[in-house]
Amino acid sequence: MKKLAKVLIFALMAVLLFGTVTSSAAEPYNTYTYSIDGDPLRSPAAYSAIDDFDSIDMKISGIGGNATLSATVSDIVSDESANLYIADKGNNRIVVLNKFYEATKELSTYTDENGEVQTFNEPSGIYVTDPNKTADGSSFIYICDTGNKRIVIFDREYNYVRTIVKPKSNILTEEAFKPTAIAVDIYGRIFVVSPAAFEGVIVLSGEGDFTGFIGAQEVSYSLIDIIWSKFQSEEVRSTQVRKLATPYNNITVDDEGFVYVTTNATKAEDKKNQFSAIKTKAATNSPVKKLNSQGDEIMKRNGFFDPGGEVAVDIDTVSQIKDVAIGAEGSWTILDQSRSRFFTYDQSGNLLFAFGDTGDQLGNGATFVGITYQVFEENGKDVYRLVVLDSIGSVGPKITVYDPTPYCDAIIEALANENDHDYVASQKKWEEVLALNNNFDLAYIGIGKALYQQGQYEEAMEYLEAAYETTYWSKASSANSKSFMSKWMLLVVVLVIAVIVLFVKFLGYAKKKNKETSLKVGKKTYWEELLFAFHLVFHPFDGFWDLKHEKRGSVRAASTIFALTIVAFFYQSIGRGYAFNPRGESNNILLQICFVGIPLMLFCISNWCLTTLFDGEGSFKDIYIAAGYSLAPLPLFIILSTILTNVLAIESQAIVNMVAVIGYIWVGILLFFGTLVTHDYSMGKNFITILGTIVAMLVIAFIVVLFFSLVAKMVMFVVSIFTEIGNRM
Repeated sequence: MKKLAKVLIFALMAVLLFGTVTSSAAEPYNTYTYSIDGDPLRSPAAYSAIDDFDSIDMKISGIGGNATLSATVSDIVSDESANLYIADKGNNRIVVLNKFYEATKELSTYTDENGEVQTFNEPSGIYVTDPNKTADGSSFIYICDTGNKRIVIFDREYNYVRTIVKPKSNILTEEAFKPTAIAVDIYGRIFVVSPAAFEGVIVLSGEGDFTGFIGAQEVSYSLIDIIWSKFQSEEVRSTQVRKLATPYNNITVDDEGFVYVTTNATKAEDKKNQFSAIKTKAATNSPVKKLNSQGDEIMKRNGFFDPGGEVAVDIDTVSQIKDVAIGAEGSWTILDQSRSRFFTYDQSGNLLFAFGDTGDQLGNGATFVGITYQVFEENGKDVYRLVVLDSIGSVGPKITVYDPTPYCDAIIEALANENDHDYVASQKKWEEVLALNNNFDLAYIGIGKALYQQGQYEEAMEYLEAAYETTYWSKASSANSKSFMSKWMLLVVVLVIAVIVLFVKFLGYAKKKNKETSLKVGKKTYWEELLFAFHLVFHPFDGFWDLKHEKRGSVRAASTIFALTIVAFFYQSIGRGYAFNPRGESNNILLQICFVGIPLMLFCISNWCLTTLFDGEGSFKDIYIAAGYSLAPLPLFIILSTILTNVLAIESQAIVNMVAVIGYIWVGILLFFGTLVTHDYSMGKNFITILGTIVAMLVIAFIVVLFFSLVAKMVMFVVSIFTEIGNRM
């Protein structure tokens, strides 16, 4: 019962993955809000004394007269000392806060190498390198001076270093170089996002030389566009507006040099593609991508859905991703600006938690524009706080700080233990997480993986089943099977050999019986008619000739094979192993009758109608018997593939599929030769007839669907008339 309860809980969570309501103990962060509007600054002591969920207004003053942040702030980043850097686009400056959220520096003007005083013009993006993580130990502040189309670099003492303007290149145009977001890896390579760079992310060397584009977005064309373009001349095509890829809108780099980029879908087509990617987990249309240095998309997508925000109900409600930040232990967080909501994932693409909302309540926002992780050292370990920049809000621009709760800490520590391969410790942490939120899939998976590593395979399979996890379940199942085989190898081998021997003996008996029956005069018995299928599947030419001219088969035998096929498919529906059907999905026997019976009857009717017009010699009865006997190999292969799903791991799915495909191909070959012999056609004529039969099947299916659709509309129309009359009376 306990296991069943877990499965029921997780079935509900799979449907309501992003909408699960949990207790306050399972909230990932405590929240603090800081308003920045130019009033006197509170002391750091006031900050250190605040309680959970208290709202504290922190003010900026004394940094050059214009203390109030503009409503068009655009970016926020943190450095290794937990200082915060805010791109105040509207005031043409960069504001620096210390870890207590006190304003300590304003960058608005600087003197360049020529001794000229320069001012920023709508600086939109900023990035600060960590000297502890760069290859040469250097550290700089990189500012996207967007309005001036340049990148300005300062050292950590705020001294001007150099300016990067558009490098000389025939590929990178003047219009394309308008930096709005920037990131720098440990080797000093600069990655730039520009709204007019449709070729992807601009990559510069540390000296500012252009080295190319990476991560170019794909442009999708409809089938109609492709066909229509084939009929257009070169001159007409050259005058049409070129379809451009969607540019990226933000970027960051993790400690290993991998680039995370985000896309904000605004066009209807982009929203449609993003909506499709939610369930298909297609990297091409995902709003968040992880790129290596070559621009290849390498993000893992092992969660239930694409790690791209909300599981939308329609294309108009997809997440509008504004920013991405790298957290602890490979986790990363994205900002859904349309909902003021945050989604945090692990490095495998599993959702860890989602929180936040629009509004004036503590922790909510009006128009969040940027996120960053502020790292503190407490008790000898790093603590990650999520800091969010809000451009509007009821009190003006503000920052909101999310402080991790014990629930969040337990998840991060469990991930840390997994990354360190300390599975005993990770199991304990995941158990702590389950105590706070027993709806959390990843905790069940984490415990299952830990038990697997400790050799407790059956217990691991139980936890993994609760979260519908198949990869590690297959590994645990394989390991458990090996343990079983080591004890019972001899018995299993004997049973397998016995089954093979019995099957070969039966084939020999069928062959002998069919030979005796071929010499028999008069009506054949039901058993003899069934056994004839074993001769026909191996000798289709002779088999179908005897089936028609010597009456070796019958309608009852063909119907029996048809019924066995239905039973085989029903067994496949209910008998697949967990790894191949983790949610236990199945179809009832009526659906299986329709699945097998409708195509069979459509084939018989279509082939009879067509061959009647083209001198076919077979009657409808002959066609039905031939089609029924052609199904003979399919039940065996379907049952065999289903049995294999209970024995093989998910990695062997290709083998399972291959077994079923062999059965389908064999049936197709038998249908082809059965039609050829039944109607006494040549090979070419029979091929054309088969194609015509397939077309006729589609036409009949379309007409039937259209007919029932019209009938349903007529019924609804009549019902609505009577309903209206009843309401008026």
